[in-house]
Amino acid sequence: MFETLKKLKYGARVLLSRSGGQPETVDVNGRSTVIMHAGQGAPFVYLHSALGESLMWLPFYQTWAKEFRVLVPTHPGFGKSGGFDQIDTVEDMAFHYIELFDALGLDEICLGGVSLGGWIAAEIACRWPERVKKLWIADAPGFWVDAEPLPDLFRVMQDRDALRELLFHDPNAHMAQLIISAERKDEDLMTAYQSMTVLARLVWERPYNPKLAQRLHRVRCPVLLLWGAHDKLVPPSYGEAYRKHLPQAEWKVIPNCGHLPMFEREAEFVEAVAKFCR
Repeated sequence: MFETLKKLKYGARVLLSRSGGQPETVDVNGRSTVIMHAGQGAPFVYLHSALGESLMWLPFYQTWAKEFRVLVPTHPGFGKSGGFDQIDTVEDMAFHYIELFDALGLDEICLGGVSLGGWIAAEIACRWPERVKKLWIADAPGFWVDAEPLPDLFRVMQDRDALRELLFHDPNAHMAQLIISAERKDEDLMTAYQSMTVLARLVWERPYNPKLAQRLHRVRCPVLLLWGAHDKLVPPSYGEAYRKHLPQAEWKVIPNCGHLPMFEREAEFVEAVAKFCR
């Protein structure tokens, strides 16, 4: 009963926060890109993970929107964002986003993301350092650590229990059960299919960029690295790899947290990012 009440409470928060995010479709060199936004202040761009959490305006976006102009674009290939036929690599994603920022007139931004989104943010910051005022990266791939090779996510995508085990520190907690429910809906299957299609094209053959390490020295802005202490998909050793090449970076490990801090440890995650970007 207690867990059910927690799920209902979060669902109510989602419904209340929906009024804050305003969707808009932007043409990016022929690619229709859906972006949700709210708030005023310094531009703050969140790049989502392969989970596709940009498809609705979530409570943690609304919290940030109290301080920043929060913009949450949807990657090509997810939701109603088009142009995925032009995207073959994470580098292509980086060029897509710099063209989106041009279209929106965003000259300098606070930029960050979780997992795939964090990797894309890193690729943007080392190519166009003058455009990124502050950079934060959470639980992101991009490197290859021999001691802890990345697990094969594709093998567990259709196994809901195994997926929760991989993504959450506590797979039985209410948020884990809510985000990856045991019951499959048609829209869940479609989202999962889209995620697998995007990931297969981007990372099937090589789930990292061997040139990233030699480029990160170009990042000039302050950097925050956040990692779930118990991330099984992209372990903290990958954050240490980023840290090695970003000596200016702050390093924060979130206890009792897996790969998705915005859901498993929302309050701590949101406040750490907000404090850094203020």
